[in-house]
Amino acid sequence: MKSSRRSLLPSERKIVDRITKIRKTADRVSRSKRRFAEYRYLRAVLRGYQYLADNELLPAMLEIAPAILTVPVRANWHPLRVIIEATMWTEIDHRTRSRWTRALQYALAREVDPDQLPRFIRANNGIAGCAELASKTRSTRRQDKSDQNQL
Repeated sequence: MKSSRRSLLPSERKIVDRITKIRKTADRVSRSKRRFAEYRYLRAVLRGYQYLADNELLPAMLEIAPAILTVPVRANWHPLRVIIEATMWTEIDHRTRSRWTRALQYALAREVDPDQLPRFIRANNGIAGCAELASKTRSTRRQDKSDQNQL
């Protein structure tokens, strides 16, 4: 008898396996009492992102996220945000999720190795400092032509 649930494609299986690995790290971090435990989680997210990018799986992840990963996806979300949404361990407020995403975007722009991420974050005044630097270097909002003419 065939199951009603369709089997996953090999690319989908790779995505689900990587997200599962990040979720396990998130679970360990959620139980940790350490002050900088989030750095380990962010390092896992960055590693997962780089794995998916290297294997050209990011577009597929954005397509399967709503159905298979049960993550709502907005049209303008960065793939890092989708990974964070898919692997969060508790109810974390939107501001923190956004701050984590912006900090990781800044690390990507600076081509930081995941192993060096905690050192990079500390050198840039923590997660909030990295997020602030990311917002200063490149805005995520698009300016209207009328706004650009006024400048």
